[in-house]
Amino acid sequence: MKHDRDGKKGPRSPKRKKRCLTVQEMIESEEQKPEFKVIDGLKYVVPYQFILRTYAKKRWFDQKILEVLVREFQAYPASYYQSALKSGRITVNDKVVSDNYVLQDHDFIAHRVHRHEPPVLDQQIEIIAEDEQVLVVNKPSSIPIHTTGRYRHNTLLKQLEASHSQKLYTCHRLDRLTSGIIVVLKNSQKAKDYGQLFREQKVKKTYLALCDGKFPSAGLSCSEPILQVSHKLGINKVDHENGKAAHTDFKRLHYDVESNRSLVLCLPQTGKMHQIRVHLAHHGHPITNDPIYSRENWARKSTEEFSAELTEVLFKKDDISDLIKLRDGESSQVSSANPCQTSPARSTKEHGSSTAPHVTPSETAKPENSTVVTKPALIGGDSSGNPDASLVSGDGIKQAKNISVTPDGKFCLDGKMYDQIPRLSFDSECPECSWVRLVPDMADMFIFLHAVRYELDEKVFVSPLPHWCPQAWIPSEFHELLKIEKCNQ
Repeated sequence: MKHDRDGKKGPRSPKRKKRCLTVQEMIESEEQKPEFKVIDGLKYVVPYQFILRTYAKKRWFDQKILEVLVREFQAYPASYYQSALKSGRITVNDKVVSDNYVLQDHDFIAHRVHRHEPPVLDQQIEIIAEDEQVLVVNKPSSIPIHTTGRYRHNTLLKQLEASHSQKLYTCHRLDRLTSGIIVVLKNSQKAKDYGQLFREQKVKKTYLALCDGKFPSAGLSCSEPILQVSHKLGINKVDHENGKAAHTDFKRLHYDVESNRSLVLCLPQTGKMHQIRVHLAHHGHPITNDPIYSRENWARKSTEEFSAELTEVLFKKDDISDLIKLRDGESSQVSSANPCQTSPARSTKEHGSSTAPHVTPSETAKPENSTVVTKPALIGGDSSGNPDASLVSGDGIKQAKNISVTPDGKFCLDGKMYDQIPRLSFDSECPECSWVRLVPDMADMFIFLHAVRYELDEKVFVSPLPHWCPQAWIPSEFHELLKIEKCNQ
């Protein structure tokens, strides 16, 4: 029996019956081998058909489906959802419904989409160690570990499962832009066991970071508590009143006078999200190319000031609804058919992709033989329901004051040139196929943070040094710790 708030027993809610897929859904959702294309160092997934599925959430009950879709999944304008409902791309309980359909408990919503994934760097996933139960790899930067947001096949786990022809499990994570050691397990029980080791802080982790300024030669320890300022965006800062305990030890390995940067060995004793990045920034030495925490003076602001400036600097709007209004007709979008013409905007920003800069053109200087787009333009789109996360994900979203388009279709944002992502497949009913997407800048697809050594379960795993860390910068007393001779000869 279920107990209510007064401790009295009440009737249990009826169990939701497991829904069987229709034959058509089984055909369409069958895991097909993805098609990849490598272009100029970037690995693309050819867009493919995919069905997004969900049961109606309690907060959606007794509301019209169109209102729910527009509010909860802000990727597309209302006009798209109206069309998708009418054509059957979106169904409820396997049936075509009108946009006035009122959602109820147990309703099952399916949305057939032409899925576009952002590109990742074309880097090999190096195997560090492997046995019957454990697979340890050196994760490249730019690739997420598991399916998230717009990423599905361009993920570490999916690519390893494809190469090993078996189901794999993770027990910890690294940020998408961070490189280094990831421990993958070949059975679920081992994943639970190793996951417990991470939760109980029985894993000794060592990272390398390249940060701004001359780090103290004696190193330092940071025990500043960390608060998650935005759960939606995964942004954190030091907060002494409300933060959770966190501790990181730092040792300076090298200071480069020419660049005014320090190579630092980071030893986190706890595992808070972005812990190393937040602690380094708090002490005035942010990771040099950190897209979030390297912003000047952010780390030392109060939580209230930090949150307000985060909204102002990253969003440029205090209310996301303003962005939606812009998307739905109060601004323009560059058309992929002719990039020098404008058409009604379809979206705000791209989640997890560097291909949707929010740009406000002006009539200032432009490259020779280029055309200035004179209307505000919102280039790109999103199908994740989270239109602003990309702004802080470090994957190349650019807010530009000046935009121009060259005759050969290149885009110039504040004096920097970007190519369009090539069209690899086309679906006439897919709104994303008509969006302009810009090839990301590779410099925006990684940060100077690398998980170089893990010790757990009486095992030691060490990765090679990252490309941005010269071996000459590692003092000889750390060579044994980092297995320099073995990894980097």
